[in-house]
Amino acid sequence: MSVALDPAGLYGPDPDYDDWANSGMGKLNFGFVYEQKLFHQYKEVGLVPSGFTPAGADSTAADLELWTANYISGTQPTHGSKIKIEVKLDTEADYGQASLEHNGATWVLTGKNTTEALEMRKILNSMNVISEINRVWPGKPNLFKYSNSKLVPAKEKQEDIEKYKSSFIKGSGFANTFASYYGSKGVYYIQIGGYGLYSLNSDPSNLRTLGVTPFLSSGVSMKLRIRTKGSASQGTYRFSTALLIDNKPRKSGFNLDDNEALERLRWDAAGCTNAPYYLINQKLL
Repeated sequence: MSVALDPAGLYGPDPDYDDWANSGMGKLNFGFVYEQKLFHQYKEVGLVPSGFTPAGADSTAADLELWTANYISGTQPTHGSKIKIEVKLDTEADYGQASLEHNGATWVLTGKNTTEALEMRKILNSMNVISEINRVWPGKPNLFKYSNSKLVPAKEKQEDIEKYKSSFIKGSGFANTFASYYGSKGVYYIQIGGYGLYSLNSDPSNLRTLGVTPFLSSGVSMKLRIRTKGSASQGTYRFSTALLIDNKPRKSGFNLDDNEALERLRWDAAGCTNAPYYLINQKLL
């Protein structure tokens, strides 16, 4: 693992976890709008399994589910099944985020107890990020001696800002663990806006025959941002972390945003002998 300073972290305008959590918007952001767009596009042509709705209360649910053909290279598919897909707006999105507190012995991931927030903390914990944060940010900050940051004396606040500098922790293990985490939930694909559809640790429907690129072979890498964010006007500060894309992936050869991709999935699935009735009906339209 390597560490690089993030000088824009302290007073930078980009939101951290607490900004999103306290905005009152929840998942009503551009990423959610993108999920909804894909859901409605693919539901309209019968590719969304009956009963599936995105952003439900089930922490094991995916952002998107599709019923697709199971492809065999060189032959027309005859059978299909359901796949689960993680959806991200773009490569600038947070792929997991949380607030940070210190209990005197170690840093702790905190935040709201919504399904989405709990899921993000599970992702980060699966990567053992706390051990990395403890390594880069040793000791307990002065902040946690007080009930809120406005009570921290100026000298102690400055000590925290100088000791706990916003940084990026980089390493090859983050992307591997990210893929493994979703694989453990049966989510084997990720759609990234502007980049396309990737397979994670497995490709059970053999979508590589359509051009779907393996995420871990795309040149992608991920990094952990540990951030001290302050407000010069209010005299406050806090700590947070977020998982981000570091090196962007090469674009996949298959993209759910493309109408050609939708039509290919639609008609291949409708031709399967075990296709659900709402897909078979597509052939009658």
